[in-house]
Parts: sequence; structure tokens; C-alpha cells
Amino acid sequence: MIGIHGTPGEDGKLQGYFDLTGLPYTSCDSATSALTFNKRYTVAVAAFAGIDVAKSVHIFKHSPVTPAQILSQLSLPVFVKPNNGGSSIGMSKVNAAADLAGALEKAFKEDDQVLVEEFIAGREFTIGVFKSTKGIITLPITEVKSKKDFFDYEAKYQGLSEEITPAQVDEVIAEKVRSTAKKIYELFNCRGVVRIDFIYNEARQAAYMLEINTVPGQSEASIVPQQVRAMGWTLKEFYSALIEDALTRRKS
Repeated sequence: MIGIHGTPGEDGKLQGYFDLTGLPYTSCDSATSALTFNKRYTVAVAAFAGIDVAKSVHIFKHSPVTPAQILSQLSLPVFVKPNNGGSSIGMSKVNAAADLAGALEKAFKEDDQVLVEEFIAGREFTIGVFKSTKGIITLPITEVKSKKDFFDYEAKYQGLSEEITPAQVDEVIAEKVRSTAKKIYELFNCRGVVRIDFIYNEARQAAYMLEINTVPGQSEASIVPQQVRAMGWTLKEFYSALIEDALTRRKS
């Protein structure tokens, strides 16, 4: 089981080492891990395959772009986030043009690449997806309701959010999220358990993919364990299924 967030457990480095040594592991392979660790490349691949994603601009520290240039391509409000990394560290929601420069500076302190995305109105859902020897399985959906303006680091880790598992949602919406999550899992050739975050926009009846977490949290309070319990499985049964699938791949 790989449970290391960030580098080297989530960006493909550890997976590449295990591939070289022939050691089986439960997460996505090195190529998928590296790709999905880069938020911009993830949404670009998803969009190419017809998955709904927010309009965005990818900028680099070595090639400065002015706030005015960004806002000529995107409409406020926007989210500004480090392109690599997790836990919403360095992320900001910008409602006014005057605040964009400060948000960019904050994000560039965490990464040399920054992603600026248009805000999508809607309900935030997240869903665990995994592959067992029986095929691709989706876990019960969780709805995330932040007590702050968005689901930032404090909302995630300091109790400033409500996570409802299973989500109280119409079956039509739930099936849209589940089917899109399965499509994404197959598209990116995922392995093991991943957690995919969505915004569901009811006006457009579309599930917009935000990002893919290839090493989702596994603490007692983490979302995937919540979903496993809601499905009626014990964590022992769940992890056993992941390990069995990893060992089966090695044999094949």
C-alpha cells in the first residue's frame, strides 16, 4: 500500500522505483501518477476526451503573465492554485481583479507553475473509484459543504467543512457522477483507489472534473474510508481487495 502524499508517493517517483525492482503496489503506475499530479495536464487530457472541465490558464514563474492578460481569457471569479501539490495549500479564490496579483504571488511561493481556473457554480462531490479482480467499482458519493468560501486547507483539516456520506442527491445526478468517474478512471488507466473531485452544475446538468487524487487520505476521518464504511465494507475487506488486485496484475 502506498500512502505517501505529494512527492515521492503521489507523483510517480516511488511507483517508478517499484517498477524497476518488480515490487507490486496498490496505486496508479508511474506515468498516470506523474500526469495526474500536474493539474493542468490532467484537465487537458480529460477535456480532450470530452470530460467537462473548467476553463483555465497555465502560467510559469519564468514567463510572467499580467493579471490583465489572464482576465482577457477568463471571467471572474477564478481559482488560483499551485499546479503541482495538494491539500489546497497556496490556493485562493479571487472575486475582484485587484486581488489577482496577490493570489498569484501566494501560489508561486508553493510551485513554479500556477493554474488559474474559472469558477464553476454548483454542488461539490467527491467519489472514490477502485479496481478489484471483479472490475471497476465506485464507492458511495460524498458531498462536501465548506463553511468557508471554498474547500481550502482549513476547511479540509481544521473541521471547517461538512462531509455528507452518502450524499443526499437525486439518482440522475448520482449516476452522472458515477459514470463520469468510471470513464475518467479508464481514460487515465488508473489502478488501485483514486478519489475524483467534481462540481455538479445543475443548470448545465454536467459534472465538471476538478482533479484526480491518486493517493487519497486513509485516516479514520478521511473521505475514502467514510465511503468504504457507507458501502458496508470493513477497511480490512477493502484493503484486501486492493492488494489482491495488485498481486493479480503482477502475475499477469
